Amino acid sequence: MGDWGGSDKPPYTTDREKTTAKGMDDVAKATDAKFALALGDNFYFSGVDDVTSHRFKDTFEDVFIGDYLQSENYFRLISGNHDHNGNVSAQIAYSNVSSRWYYPSLYHSFEETFGKYKAMFVMLDTVIISGASETSEGVPLTGANYIGGGGADSDAQIDFLNKTLASSDADIIVVAGHYPVWSVCEHGPTDTLIDKVKPLLEKYGVSAYLSGHDHCAEVIDDGTGVIFHGIGSANFNDASLTHADMIPEGSLKFHSGDDEVGGFARILLKADTGGMVVEHYDGHGSLKYAADEVAKRVK
Repeated sequence: MGDWGGSDKPPYTTDREKTTAKGMDDVAKATDAKFALALGDNFYFSGVDDVTSHRFKDTFEDVFIGDYLQSENYFRLISGNHDHNGNVSAQIAYSNVSSRWYYPSLYHSFEETFGKYKAMFVMLDTVIISGASETSEGVPLTGANYIGGGGADSDAQIDFLNKTLASSDADIIVVAGHYPVWSVCEHGPTDTLIDKVKPLLEKYGVSAYLSGHDHCAEVIDDGTGVIFHGIGSANFNDASLTHADMIPEGSLKFHSGDDEVGGFARILLKADTGGMVVEHYDGHGSLKYAADEVAKRVK
């Protein structure tokens, strides 16, 4: 799920977030889901100040209450632009407070096995790479015009991504970041990610790139072998197709943003084939779209 972070005003959650949380629990129960990826904008609109913030309880603990969302390290996180308006270090430190909150560092990776196969998940902080998505006056920017990315911290993260992908023997690799690479929705494609991240995804045969930021659900297949999934509608829904002409022609396979009930996706790792299927759901847990199976990587 992406962009799930409630509200900065009482009761610090939204109907869509609560609907999404219930839908996720229902799907987790039906499918025995092992963990959830949280793709940033965890706390609207200015993150948290410190690890004791009431927002952890009001926006997370008291919302994701389902029995099938309670396992240790169940929620595996990265930050978004709104989180970077606050203290991201406090979100990382919350890993020592809540057993189901897993956020070890700004960017990180982990592996899971399924049958005789292995999947690797690489979680990026794309705000460090690409910069701020609005001006200091709060004016939203498109992905071609973000401010303040790059520099040594960005270079270190790109180096981490390159080395992590180069050394992986996983059958499936999923890379996730808050900002999209491709998107037809309100912010559009992120130029710095197209320049710096996308070539590595292609070089190392990454199976899928997951993102939030744009408050829609979308699937884009540009023919490179990497499938791009936008999963940014857990808390807001926006049906914008503003940037439809900025992605490769014919690459948009699915788009939804007008459900007004939130939304999330599910990753199915197939123990019989070593492949992966990504399914998109509305907040009620109703299946909206299932992407074609991605075959296991050729190593």
